[in-house]
Amino acid sequence: MDPGVRFSELLAYNEDETGRWKQFFEKGPAALELACDVAGAGTVRNLVLHVFQTELFFANLLNGIAKTDFGRLPSATQEELFEIHADAQAKFERALSTLTAEQWDEVMPLGFRDFKASRRKMLVQAMLHGVHHRAQLATFLRQQGFKQDWSHDILLSAAMP
Repeated sequence: MDPGVRFSELLAYNEDETGRWKQFFEKGPAALELACDVAGAGTVRNLVLHVFQTELFFANLLNGIAKTDFGRLPSATQEELFEIHADAQAKFERALSTLTAEQWDEVMPLGFRDFKASRRKMLVQAMLHGVHHRAQLATFLRQQGFKQDWSHDILLSAAMP
């Protein structure tokens, strides 16, 4: 038996955490508009957008979908912003249900520089990228007086036994 974390569990955790952030911003939309220098985003909204764009970038690659023009993605409203994540999440789930073990191990070009990675590594990158930036976001927002009322730890997430 492989005792590792399954991709479906990582996706469930990502979905759970994103859902909590969505509720957080619905209750306090002003937090989305705060100036924020994390990852050069400029605002909290742009940082969240960056996380979701990265998810969509990798979700499209996993499924062999042409590169998205991120400048054309609607993100002016919270609904539009979180729809980008929903689109990526559905594509990640499709990849999990359709790709073979051999396809997960296939090394592919990422489309920038000379970077290449397996689909397996791409999915992990997308998930960890989001975890890293959400940790930065959580710290930044707490420092600004916008405390979250949940633990961000996977240990306390209902998404995984």
